[in-house]
Amino acid sequence: MKKMLLAATVFACSLNFGCKKDGLSPTSQIDAFSTASTTLTPQDTLLSHILASKIIVPANAVSVKNYGAIGDGVKDDTQAIINAMIYAKAKGLNTVYFPAGTYAIQGKGIGTGVIPLLNGVGLMGEGATKSHIKLSGGRFNPNSIFYQAWWDEPVVSNVIIQGLDFDGNMANQTFDAAYEFCHALSINNGQNIEVKNCKFQSFRGDGVLFGDTFLSSPNLRMTSNVSVHDNEFYKIYREGAMFCAVNGGSFYSNYLHGDGFFVGGVDIERHTVNETVLNVSVYSNTFDFRDGFGSPERGGPVVKYRRAVTIGFFYTGYTNNTVDGRAAGHKVYGNTIYQGQIDCWGHTNVSITNNTITNTYENIEGVRWVTAPAINISDPGSTAGLSNVIVTGNKITSAMDGNGILFNNYTGVTASSNTINATKRDGINIYNSSGVFNANIIQNIGSPSYKVSGIVINGKCSGLVVSNNKVSDTNVGTSRGINYAIAIQSKLEGTVPPTIQSNTATNLLNGVVSEYYEQLGYVLLSGNLSL
Repeated sequence: MKKMLLAATVFACSLNFGCKKDGLSPTSQIDAFSTASTTLTPQDTLLSHILASKIIVPANAVSVKNYGAIGDGVKDDTQAIINAMIYAKAKGLNTVYFPAGTYAIQGKGIGTGVIPLLNGVGLMGEGATKSHIKLSGGRFNPNSIFYQAWWDEPVVSNVIIQGLDFDGNMANQTFDAAYEFCHALSINNGQNIEVKNCKFQSFRGDGVLFGDTFLSSPNLRMTSNVSVHDNEFYKIYREGAMFCAVNGGSFYSNYLHGDGFFVGGVDIERHTVNETVLNVSVYSNTFDFRDGFGSPERGGPVVKYRRAVTIGFFYTGYTNNTVDGRAAGHKVYGNTIYQGQIDCWGHTNVSITNNTITNTYENIEGVRWVTAPAINISDPGSTAGLSNVIVTGNKITSAMDGNGILFNNYTGVTASSNTINATKRDGINIYNSSGVFNANIIQNIGSPSYKVSGIVINGKCSGLVVSNNKVSDTNVGTSRGINYAIAIQSKLEGTVPPTIQSNTATNLLNGVVSEYYEQLGYVLLSGNLSL
């Protein structure tokens, strides 16, 4: 990822509004989603769940139509929206309401955005299928729609954004090839922010962005207690959601699909040592990249395969290349991923559990911002202190030309009870890492032309425990693709030899354990069985 403007993206929408002109009772309930079809596809059912809600319209909400908004998709509603937000803040009201319609944003704004968000003022529509906020076309390198002008509004807190469709109108804009800063919502500093039941589509940047980047001093601006749930993200160029300079965030029950997402569906990213990124949870989402392609700016062939969740530390890295504990505590669990991966580097105390990843083969040679392993826990440098990553209960069926799970330069890791099928390379690759690898089930990997092993071990791997893993091949004869259950492929440099015990190899070409020829007898072996 490249440098970003000082911005972060959020959409929070309060549930209060007063409708004098729109014929609604002081407190009304509105269906946020409806469909005319009685036959629903799985995607329709998912969207119905995501976008459906009973929106309660509070009596004191401020309707944008009371301040001159038309909502016909033609007249410019920018200033009316700004005026309604200013009024709401002045009166201590926490919701600006958008009745059904299409609100054209034709205002020019400033470099960081068109409409400044205000502290304590949320945004609410009748539902993402009814209330639309659309950026006008014909712009070059368009700016964001909603943003925090932190120099004037240092805090944007206590906001809910709900029931709106945000449309960046990307097809009718032009850009420099490297431009990626048109977001729907950007919040740099604040707390208690909720974004729900919205649709984000067609932005040459992020759907929502929280925190700030390239700060001049530690934690100068950051967000906390951020919640993004039950939203749809479609054709978002860079990321559906970016969490940078955040302490406490959750992203759940969202649906991400379509073209774009060249950095990832969700990006948990620290850029410099002056930022803190802690305790972000990503769970129960569907990342379905089968209905779109990654951005051609990634290079190489244009493919569907992308990063669903990426957790990283870009640019300068840690002071003295040593972990400082301020990029940690994330949880990624219960997600369903098609044509995508999860990766993590530079962060500690991360758990990746009970995700389901399904990938068909695509050639990604030369494609940037993505790698072939379904789960990649890998430090590209030599950072000291990377530790405590748990990878358990994941179900991986991936025909990509990579491992099921890769560990590189992490200590104290746990990989247990994962099921890995159909990978073209070794099921679990352990390189310069240590920890416990237990009760994984690996089957039908490799191919007759490219033989692999269930678990491979290389480099500085001190004190490994590899136990109770089951590696099997249901193919017969020369159709089998697995040599060994566990293979040590190079001379190990750790101070404590690995323990390899109670593993089972079923119908493999060569057996259960392969020791490295220069260290025969070095490994502690017991109870391993070849069937």
